[in-house]
Amino acid sequence: MLGTIRFFLALIVALGHANVRIAGLNPGVMSVVCFYLISGYVMTSLIRAHYLALPRVPHFYLDRGLRIYPQYLLIVAMTLAWYFLGQPNSYFLGHAPQWGDVLNNFSVVPLNYYMFNGSDQFTLIPPAWSLGAELQFYVLLPLLLLWRLRSLAFMVGIAVFAAAAAGMINSELYGYRLLPGVLTFFLLGSILYDWREQRRGLVLLIVTLVTVIGAAIFLQQSGHLGLPYNRETLLGLAIGLPLLYIFGRMPQQALDNRLGDLSFGVFLNHFLIQWTVTGVPQTPAGWLLYLTLSIALSAATQWLVERPVLAWKRRLRGKAPALMTASMSPAQSR
Repeated sequence: MLGTIRFFLALIVALGHANVRIAGLNPGVMSVVCFYLISGYVMTSLIRAHYLALPRVPHFYLDRGLRIYPQYLLIVAMTLAWYFLGQPNSYFLGHAPQWGDVLNNFSVVPLNYYMFNGSDQFTLIPPAWSLGAELQFYVLLPLLLLWRLRSLAFMVGIAVFAAAAAGMINSELYGYRLLPGVLTFFLLGSILYDWREQRRGLVLLIVTLVTVIGAAIFLQQSGHLGLPYNRETLLGLAIGLPLLYIFGRMPQQALDNRLGDLSFGVFLNHFLIQWTVTGVPQTPAGWLLYLTLSIALSAATQWLVERPVLAWKRRLRGKAPALMTASMSPAQSR
């Protein structure tokens, strides 16, 4: 069921970027937190099944590159072509690109540091800042697992996130944008994967929910709950971890896998749909058209560039021990 969940999370992110709000909160922020939780869970599954040896770590990095870059680079190229052919009017495309802007967009990771390098002023895929955080997590996770440093990294992440939520450091940057704080979300998903069939998994879920409630009460009383994205990140945790605990262990179906395949394209292309066709939709009919076009473009780009690459990824994983490979579901191996 994780593919289906990812698909609907991508739609919610797209709606969040169309200024849809729920009780004044941005649902897209909550969805990104859920994405981080799922990523930690699925990447731990992938590494333990195929890449849990130091010589295999570069193969994991190549695996992730083959997953991320084909569709990403295609949408980047399409947006760049539209930029030069059209007349864009967007903050995210605020000036003519320099070589540094091109490098930022093609390498992705610098986009996560837009608050320091100004890369948000020329970003061809604006949500890619979070993809930059995820790529950094991909670099770290196999090393954390191999060297048994995950618990230490998790405690560091909790400390940074708590300091951000309490207003000691910037709550938006260190509680939602940058890896030191959001590492908490990724590693919660990772730990849940390893504990999923044990009583400890349920304990982790309960302790997290109690902690989130306690944190919300404390922050409300201290006057910090209203800091940027505190409410959304805590709600994302409270919603995402139970979903992951319940649905992460369910058998995967063909439709679920297909919806999961579509999720990444929707995440990448919805700004291009806004810029080229719909503008920022304001009505239910406009939102429906916007999402439909995004899904259709995702289906096309997934079929054109990602589907052929899937065979390469399977060959990368071909040396995995049979016992460990058998423990993975099809959706977890994507």
